[in-house]
Amino acid sequence: MIAQYEGPEKGELLCSPGIYGVTQGHKHLPEMQKICGLAHPPVFSPIVDDYYKGMATTVPLHISQLTGVSTLHQVWQVLADHYGTYNGRRVVYAAGDPTDPEGGTAASSKFYGAAMAGRDSLALLVAGNDEQFTVTALFDNLGKGASGAAVQNMNLMLGFEETRGLDL
Repeated sequence: MIAQYEGPEKGELLCSPGIYGVTQGHKHLPEMQKICGLAHPPVFSPIVDDYYKGMATTVPLHISQLTGVSTLHQVWQVLADHYGTYNGRRVVYAAGDPTDPEGGTAASSKFYGAAMAGRDSLALLVAGNDEQFTVTALFDNLGKGASGAAVQNMNLMLGFEETRGLDL
């Protein structure tokens, strides 16, 4: 895919966002279903665009699809309890409470794929309402992607601080 965007024969359509995986056969659906404990795979149609680094991966959900939560705040709280919130040293974290109009994701009406460019961390953003919502992972696909994950895993295996050598 990168070769298409960088090649000399790049067409005009590649200068705009492109939705792929529309047949719902994306290679990561089985692992998403397994890790999340879902009875059915989620609807997942990634969008690729022409910018050097950064990625936004969004999964839309209905609150009725989940158990143990009944509000948008509770969805965010589960993620915050598991991953923590931003403290400057977290590799993965839940961004601000979506029900907080001052500092949460409710304060922003747009998320940008390149917002985490140059960082080795991943921010989880919950947005929507108590009936339907999205969970978006914002990260630098060249940082938190395979290379950042490799450094993080190496640190854990060698007993170093998890974030050693990473730019969070």
